[in-house]
Amino acid sequence: MPGIMESESAAAAADTPPVEVPLDDTPPRPFVVFGQTVDMEIDFAEKRVHGRSDILIVPTTDVSEVYIDARQCEIDVAQITVSNCEMEATYQDPCEWIQTPENYRWSAPQWGIRKHRMKPLLHHRRNEVSALDHDLKCCTPLNGSIKIKLPSVDEVLRKNKDSQKSDQQDLLLHPVDGTVGGYRIRIPFKLRNVCDGLHFVGIDETDTRYPHVYTRHSVEPGTASAIFPCIDDPGSRNSWKISITCPRTLGDAFPAPPAIQQQQPNGTSATSGGRKRKRDKEEAKKRYMTLTEEDKLLDMTVVCSGYLTGEVVNKDDETKKTMTFEVDRNKAAKHIGFAVGPFEHVDLWSEFRSEEDDTKLGVNAVKVHGYCLPGRAEEVKNTCSTLVTAVDYFVLTFGRYPFESYKVCFVDDMVDETVPLCAFSLCSTRLLCPADIIDFEVETTRTLVHSLACQWFGINIIPNTKADIWLVVGISWFLTDHFMKMLCGNNEYRFQIDIRRPALQDLGEHLHLGSFEVDFMNLKAPLVLFILDRRLSKSSNSTGISKIISRMVSKANTSGQGSDEVLGSDAFRRACEKAGNTRLEQFWNQWVTGSGCPRLDVYQRFNKKRLCVEMTIRQTQDIAFMKPRLLDKSDFWRDVVEESHGVYAGELQQCFTGPMTIRIHEADGTPYEHIVEIREEAARSVKFEIPYNTKYKRLKRNRRQRERALASNTARGDEENNNQRVLYYLGDVMQHPEDMEEWDFRDWDEETETKMDQESYEWIRMDADFEWICEMQTNLPAYMYASQLQQDRDVVAQQDSMLFLHRSFSKTGPHPLVSTILARTLLDPRYYYGIRIMAADELPRHAVDEPVNWVGLRHLMKTFQYFFCHPGTYTPKPNNFADKRQYFCQRTIPEAVARIRGEDGKCPKEARRFILEQLQANDNSDNPYSDQPYICTLIRALATCLIPDEKKTKQQKDMSFSFEDADEDEVMGEVVDPEPEEFVKEAYEEIDRYRRMDEYDPSYQNCFTTAALDAMCRLMKAEVIPRRHLPFLQYVHDKTYDLVRIQACECIVELGMLNNASVLRLFFALVSTDPSPFVRDRLFKALCRGLASIAIGENEQSDKQTPLQPVGDGLIIEEDGIIEARKEAKVRREDLSAALAALKKETTDDALLQKSIWNAMNSPILTVAERIQLLELCSILFEEEMSLLVDFKYPSFWTATRGERGRGKANVVFRRHYRTKSRKPYSGPPKPEPKRTITLNINRNNSSTVKAATTSTTLSLPVPSPASAPKLSGSTPTPKQTIPAPKKASFSKPSSTTVCQAISQFELANTIMTSIQNYRYYQSTSPIVQEWTKRFGTIKTRDEKTLPHSANSTPARPTAKVLQAEPDEVKDNDNLAPAKPSRPLKRASTEGDGPRPRKAPKLDTKIVKLDTSRIPRKKLESLEKRPKRSLLVSVKFTAWDKLRQRKDKVNMPQAGSIRATPKHRKPDYKAGKSSKSGINSPRSSVGPSSPAPGRIMESAQIESSPTSMSAPPSTTAGSHRSSTSQPSQSQSGGSNAKPRKALPEMRKPLPEMRKPLPSAAPTSNPTPSKQPQPQPQPQQSASSPSAASPSASKGSSTKLKIKLKPPTSGPS
Repeated sequence: MPGIMESESAAAAADTPPVEVPLDDTPPRPFVVFGQTVDMEIDFAEKRVHGRSDILIVPTTDVSEVYIDARQCEIDVAQITVSNCEMEATYQDPCEWIQTPENYRWSAPQWGIRKHRMKPLLHHRRNEVSALDHDLKCCTPLNGSIKIKLPSVDEVLRKNKDSQKSDQQDLLLHPVDGTVGGYRIRIPFKLRNVCDGLHFVGIDETDTRYPHVYTRHSVEPGTASAIFPCIDDPGSRNSWKISITCPRTLGDAFPAPPAIQQQQPNGTSATSGGRKRKRDKEEAKKRYMTLTEEDKLLDMTVVCSGYLTGEVVNKDDETKKTMTFEVDRNKAAKHIGFAVGPFEHVDLWSEFRSEEDDTKLGVNAVKVHGYCLPGRAEEVKNTCSTLVTAVDYFVLTFGRYPFESYKVCFVDDMVDETVPLCAFSLCSTRLLCPADIIDFEVETTRTLVHSLACQWFGINIIPNTKADIWLVVGISWFLTDHFMKMLCGNNEYRFQIDIRRPALQDLGEHLHLGSFEVDFMNLKAPLVLFILDRRLSKSSNSTGISKIISRMVSKANTSGQGSDEVLGSDAFRRACEKAGNTRLEQFWNQWVTGSGCPRLDVYQRFNKKRLCVEMTIRQTQDIAFMKPRLLDKSDFWRDVVEESHGVYAGELQQCFTGPMTIRIHEADGTPYEHIVEIREEAARSVKFEIPYNTKYKRLKRNRRQRERALASNTARGDEENNNQRVLYYLGDVMQHPEDMEEWDFRDWDEETETKMDQESYEWIRMDADFEWICEMQTNLPAYMYASQLQQDRDVVAQQDSMLFLHRSFSKTGPHPLVSTILARTLLDPRYYYGIRIMAADELPRHAVDEPVNWVGLRHLMKTFQYFFCHPGTYTPKPNNFADKRQYFCQRTIPEAVARIRGEDGKCPKEARRFILEQLQANDNSDNPYSDQPYICTLIRALATCLIPDEKKTKQQKDMSFSFEDADEDEVMGEVVDPEPEEFVKEAYEEIDRYRRMDEYDPSYQNCFTTAALDAMCRLMKAEVIPRRHLPFLQYVHDKTYDLVRIQACECIVELGMLNNASVLRLFFALVSTDPSPFVRDRLFKALCRGLASIAIGENEQSDKQTPLQPVGDGLIIEEDGIIEARKEAKVRREDLSAALAALKKETTDDALLQKSIWNAMNSPILTVAERIQLLELCSILFEEEMSLLVDFKYPSFWTATRGERGRGKANVVFRRHYRTKSRKPYSGPPKPEPKRTITLNINRNNSSTVKAATTSTTLSLPVPSPASAPKLSGSTPTPKQTIPAPKKASFSKPSSTTVCQAISQFELANTIMTSIQNYRYYQSTSPIVQEWTKRFGTIKTRDEKTLPHSANSTPARPTAKVLQAEPDEVKDNDNLAPAKPSRPLKRASTEGDGPRPRKAPKLDTKIVKLDTSRIPRKKLESLEKRPKRSLLVSVKFTAWDKLRQRKDKVNMPQAGSIRATPKHRKPDYKAGKSSKSGINSPRSSVGPSSPAPGRIMESAQIESSPTSMSAPPSTTAGSHRSSTSQPSQSQSGGSNAKPRKALPEMRKPLPEMRKPLPSAAPTSNPTPSKQPQPQPQPQQSASSPSAASPSASKGSSTKLKIKLKPPTSGPS
């Protein structure tokens, strides 16, 4: 079993890289769903659901079976029917792979095996089918866990022939035609312990909330099939009918326990009778809840997708009722949802719509319903007051609402704020706020309005493919921002685009990775559509994309075709091009299919001679892209997931193109707009010359003088003069000299005013029409941005000015004039409140002692005093938040004051006391709105002012050295100010007072406790107060409010307490056991931030940063170790791989951590997505182990013994035993079959000195004698072979006859010749070798991989080929020598062939082992029964005339070697003589060193491991020799003989000298000899020439030897 697990994981790791998502190549199913009916009943007391699902399918082709999706369901396949016919069905729940087998012993390092086990539940890349193809062609089930066979048409008609006509119509039956249009599949199901599709709230005893249940949804499919069987495919849409049966009242859901079920005194129930529950029967978990009489009467309500068609009370049980809903428009299963609970109904449309608006809308008026838990109806009215206005605006602007009504239902524990469904939205109760809370109005309204806009785009109109999701998401947010009257993106989002994010078109495939991908799409998609709308609006007769959206909505509502409810990017692009009469190819490539955003550097210069403005625009996004990005712990998990799944940013775009509007405000104050086109051919830099229009050069100076004179003549407090005053620009408050002196305001100096007067224009506005999403920097002087801030009424222009002041601070530093401009901006209420808040946030940077003398601090405190305090003091007035814009500024100023720091890095005393006084003297008695969020802001500001600046504090410590010559009295005489410590105690007591106050008088969402915990955490992290764990750990228990628990856990993470093993185990227990999905999600994100701080070394940096002490003359010497540590720390902050390596180093050996995270993964309440997240977390914490332990129970057996015998009785005692030892010897797992090889030894010289003591047995094939040799003619007869019967050996090994037959059957001759030659040439030309390669694979050697076929390679050895008819003409043999090899041959390795022999003299030997591992052994053994087959082999040989053949040994059994003696002596006869002269063989056929074939095969076994091919250097001086390509030597065989010249390539072959070497065994010796063979001499090989005639030593011979290597392992 461990071997199986190891191979399973190893195969998974080797198949695909880790960054690739597995590909699911399941083809689309050829059927479509026409409708589905779901009937279900919900049992609150047992948290169970049971019902049935009827699915009407229509096959598009002939299919025999269909696939339905289902998860976590209990389905009795025997109850499944198809059109009332019982059919065969199977069901395999994919969630079963989550469960851990009982015998597995694994832990966190085996995360890879567990992930591979959960592979059916992971996200898979699929061959996507567009939504347009889903309608009438096919569908793509997610898992297809239910497989159902379809009945035949005759069977369906026969089964339903007596049914009613209406039922036949429902089943699409046509009895007249004898056809069946579709099949109705009925699947009964049960749900219990559901954690994916449904969420129960308030059921457990410790949960005191109102009981209710609702459906859960996700971006990817999978949750709908966890609720009821369906086709969980976003592109498969059909009509729905949903009937839900639930208790009639809350008291009916939790009935009181009857008296007979009360517990007896002995602890057993009266009904059970003390009987034990059966083993396989699960005990029902009845929950009984104590309810008040008022709560028992609360009606249970079902809020579901679609419109309500009926509500009836169950006839059999009056405590239950059934509510039915229908969806007549085709919608996907993921858009169907419901909620059941004691909800209160709020009629929003009649509450907030006037009669005039109702009459104006007519039939298009939409009914808006609100549902909430008891007691929160007023909060629903306050929160949803804008929904009716929003739906009316959308109907009048974009088109009719696609459904009958719209419902919003507020439930607890939701992870997301809203989930849009069909005509229905599930919303979190966190969005509800009372009427006196005004801090979250804008954000809450935008969230709810977006959920409403998704009804048009997202529910009714869906994307065609995943690449089109961005378009639907962008249009829904575009509608939202259109209603909110916001400058979409250019106010808040313009500078939040990341340069290393994927393209919009690619994001749709990665939305399943996490909410961070969805958030980025929600950010960028509406921005792209906004700038597209701006570009189209500038075209002729174009109204932007609003008109295009209106047409799409109208077409989808009226046409009735499914294709009109599908939106694709290409169709939308064509509509935009048609409306704007322009091409959008470049725009699409840059903003949709491309990634990134441009960075623009703009340089301007006025040319007085040509009266034009020369402007240069350079794109620098490549510079920003190349800069290393520091790792942020908030985005660490996103970086890890994207890296592991291969989500990377697109290719860097060097140049963005498009039009840009430049607005120049010239000297007379008139703005002139100029449109320039940035083209691609201009590359990264483009220059423009913009004409100048103003002709009066001194007009600006005269205008400024008039403004100054008007300001000086205006008397302070003169109402008449104030009414006659003409305002030319904003921020002109406090212009009187007395006011300027009181406020310490500064004006422009004379030098700056001179420069201003010499300018030909006041300011230049780049991209005035918001056609670009970019970061832009210009070289305009500061006074031009000041003019733009004061005179341009566009809020984005004012924001650009504020951002310039923020960027320029690094160059200019603190300046009183800049502080004056910011203070006047903050004082002027005519500015947008967001600009005023930006001014307040910028003022602390100008509040320093040198060189501006705390001017920024005075401006902030003076402004707060001017608006919100009693005159002359900092005591606040009673709160009055009627002016919400003023309230937002009041909330911002204390936070800005708290960020001011002095040279010592601490907040000034005056600022600290100011903040504490605002908190202590706060008065909200006369305020109609709640001040609780404002108090939380003051608590955070008070904590901020106590935290010192680390950089300035460190510099102060480094400069405060204690010198040796310092006076002790002077040092001891320094007085320590106790005020900071006393202030810390006083501030902490005030913070803790509000925390205690929240315990007996809870604030809104316990915001006091949340703010206090956050303040305490930051003070502890900055070491202002001692670190203590108890204040946070006391808030992590289950009964604490969710937001407080989350804040406490985040504080634990921020303080680095995860390094404590106990705290870490507690944290994992909270992540895995909390019943709220929202809490689990937030805790997991906090855990990732904590691990990120460990990875980047955040806590280590604070621990290791110790001040360096001076050495000698004050010189600070840093050791090399410190420098290396700093380099490593820097790499960890910039490189993700280095950070992950450091994190794994810290955690990989932590056994307690492994146990904690593994126990968390086994929690029964976790969803599939949460388990996958924990597996991803294990992959970055621990090294993967590829094996695991598996436990098995010992086999048991019974024994019976006879006991005492009685009269008529016999006692038998049965005992159970466990067998701990095997009955047979355990030989371990079966070893693989030994590899079989054929070894060829090719010698050029007579091997007279080679030791024949190797374990490889040599099998020599005989050389025919001249006496029996046939005549050499053009056609050579095939030699016959007589194979003797093999003798049965004492052990199971193949006999010699079997091997010989195997060699003959599998083209041994061709294999031998293939190994002789240079493989590349012969494999490309020989058809026999090609047949060998086709059947058994390419020949391999040890040193080489698969030898490629190469027709161009030159053969280095004698060529072997199929015998052909030779012509009669014979040429001289002197030119038949092969070509000289390119390199010397090396001796083959004998590794693995047995004991290594003693060192022998160098021989020209080549050993080749051919891979025969693909030949099954059984096939080899069975070949002896097959008909024998012979092959003809022709060898190019240069000494055919010297070949001696014995006449009387034609069929004699020869040795297992093939020997051919080349020409090395003078021939006894010349070429052309007849071969009948009877030349004797130079060798004996059988010698002492050549054992018989039978003996050989009894001790040899074939092995398949290839050996290396090498050749030793030649012994011939001055040249390299090879046994296959060396030219023939002279007659004497001396080393000085000249080589013969090779014949031309087109030589004629010898007519009668080409004969095959017969290898047939004779019939005279049918069995191998049993006599022991003589042992060879130490210096002689198996084919030593001493065993033959003496003439053999006079020349060298070529020997072909077949070695059969014995296996290294035992018998197979």
